[in-house]
Amino acid sequence: MDLRKLEPAGLKRTREQDVSPRDIRWLVQVDVERSALEERWGAPEIAHDDFAEWFCFAFSSAEGEAFILLLQVDHPVAGFVLSVTKGLFSPEAAERIVQALDIPGARITRTNAEATL
Repeated sequence: MDLRKLEPAGLKRTREQDVSPRDIRWLVQVDVERSALEERWGAPEIAHDDFAEWFCFAFSSAEGEAFILLLQVDHPVAGFVLSVTKGLFSPEAAERIVQALDIPGARITRTNAEATL
Protein backbone atom coordinates (compact mmCIF):
# COMPACT_ATOMS: atom_id res chain seq x y z
CA MET A 1 0.00 0.00 0.00
CA ASP A 2 1.26 3.46 -0.85
CA LEU A 3 1.23 5.21 2.53
CA ARG A 4 1.24 8.63 0.85
CA LYS A 5 -2.38 7.97 -0.13
CA LEU A 6 -3.42 7.48 3.49
CA GLU A 7 -4.88 10.89 4.26
CA PRO A 8 -8.12 12.21 5.78
CA ALA A 9 -9.83 12.52 2.39
CA GLY A 10 -9.03 8.87 1.63
CA LEU A 11 -10.42 7.51 4.89
CA LYS A 12 -13.98 6.56 5.54
CA ARG A 13 -15.70 5.38 8.68
CA THR A 14 -16.88 1.82 8.46
CA ARG A 15 -18.78 -0.45 10.77
CA GLU A 16 -16.68 -2.32 13.31
CA GLN A 17 -18.41 -5.56 12.38
CA ASP A 18 -17.23 -5.16 8.76
CA VAL A 19 -13.64 -5.68 9.93
CA SER A 20 -12.94 -9.27 10.88
CA PRO A 21 -11.09 -9.67 14.21
CA ARG A 22 -9.04 -12.41 12.51
CA ASP A 23 -7.73 -9.91 9.97
CA ILE A 24 -6.36 -7.31 12.40
CA ARG A 25 -3.45 -7.11 14.82
CA TRP A 26 -2.60 -4.68 17.59
CA LEU A 27 -0.02 -2.21 16.30
CA VAL A 28 0.27 0.81 18.61
CA GLN A 29 -1.31 2.73 21.43
CA VAL A 30 -2.38 6.22 20.42
CA ASP A 31 -2.71 9.11 22.86
CA VAL A 32 -5.81 10.89 21.61
CA GLU A 33 -8.91 12.14 23.40
CA ARG A 34 -12.19 10.40 22.67
CA SER A 35 -13.90 13.80 22.45
CA ALA A 36 -11.44 14.90 19.75
CA LEU A 37 -12.13 11.75 17.74
CA GLU A 38 -15.88 12.31 18.11
CA GLU A 39 -15.62 15.94 17.03
CA ARG A 40 -13.66 15.02 13.91
CA TRP A 41 -15.14 11.62 13.00
CA GLY A 42 -18.51 11.30 14.78
CA ALA A 43 -19.74 9.11 17.61
CA PRO A 44 -18.04 5.79 18.34
CA GLU A 45 -19.70 2.44 18.01
CA ILE A 46 -19.86 0.16 21.02
CA ALA A 47 -18.25 -3.22 20.35
CA HIS A 48 -18.26 -6.29 22.57
CA ASP A 49 -15.90 -9.23 22.86
CA ASP A 50 -15.19 -11.91 25.46
CA PHE A 51 -13.13 -9.47 27.50
CA ALA A 52 -14.90 -6.14 27.53
CA GLU A 53 -17.09 -3.50 25.98
CA TRP A 54 -15.21 -1.04 23.74
CA PHE A 55 -15.61 2.40 22.23
CA CYS A 56 -14.74 1.72 18.62
CA PHE A 57 -13.83 3.86 15.62
CA ALA A 58 -13.36 1.70 12.50
CA PHE A 59 -11.97 3.04 9.23
CA SER A 60 -11.12 1.77 5.78
CA SER A 61 -8.84 3.27 3.16
CA ALA A 62 -9.39 3.57 -0.57
CA GLU A 63 -7.06 0.57 -1.02
CA GLY A 64 -9.22 -1.65 1.19
CA GLU A 65 -6.97 -1.79 4.23
CA ALA A 66 -8.69 -1.18 7.55
CA PHE A 67 -7.91 -0.09 11.08
CA ILE A 68 -9.78 0.18 14.34
CA LEU A 69 -9.24 2.41 17.36
CA LEU A 70 -10.50 0.82 20.58
CA LEU A 71 -10.90 2.09 24.13
CA GLN A 72 -12.34 -0.02 26.93
CA VAL A 73 -15.64 1.48 28.14
CA ASP A 74 -15.52 0.47 31.80
CA HIS A 75 -11.78 0.81 32.44
CA PRO A 76 -10.42 3.44 30.06
CA VAL A 77 -6.68 3.86 30.05
CA ALA A 78 -4.68 6.64 28.49
CA GLY A 79 -5.09 6.33 24.77
CA PHE A 80 -6.69 4.06 22.21
CA VAL A 81 -5.45 0.70 20.97
CA LEU A 82 -4.87 0.81 17.20
CA SER A 83 -5.30 -2.51 15.41
CA VAL A 84 -4.70 -2.80 11.66
CA THR A 85 -4.97 -5.17 8.72
CA LYS A 86 -1.83 -6.77 7.32
CA GLY A 87 -0.99 -4.05 4.79
CA LEU A 88 -0.80 -1.44 7.55
CA PHE A 89 1.26 -3.43 10.07
CA SER A 90 4.35 -1.23 10.35
CA PRO A 91 5.56 1.71 12.43
CA GLU A 92 5.52 3.88 9.28
CA ALA A 93 1.87 3.05 8.64
CA ALA A 94 1.03 3.80 12.28
CA GLU A 95 2.58 7.26 11.99
CA ARG A 96 0.69 7.89 8.76
CA ILE A 97 -2.60 6.73 10.31
CA VAL A 98 -2.16 9.13 13.22
CA GLN A 99 -1.52 11.95 10.74
CA ALA A 100 -4.51 10.93 8.62
CA LEU A 101 -6.81 11.06 11.66
CA ASP A 102 -6.28 14.82 11.44
CA ILE A 103 -6.40 15.45 15.20
CA PRO A 104 -3.91 17.92 16.66
CA GLY A 105 -1.82 16.45 19.47
CA ALA A 106 -2.55 12.78 18.65
CA ARG A 107 0.61 10.73 19.09
CA ILE A 108 1.87 7.17 19.39
CA THR A 109 2.88 6.17 22.90
CA ARG A 110 3.68 2.46 22.52
CA THR A 111 4.44 0.16 19.56
CA ASN A 112 4.08 -3.60 19.20
CA ALA A 113 7.64 -4.99 19.14
CA GLU A 114 6.69 -7.40 16.33
CA ALA A 115 6.07 -4.44 14.04
CA THR A 116 9.68 -3.33 14.29
CA LEU A 117 11.24 -6.68 13.28
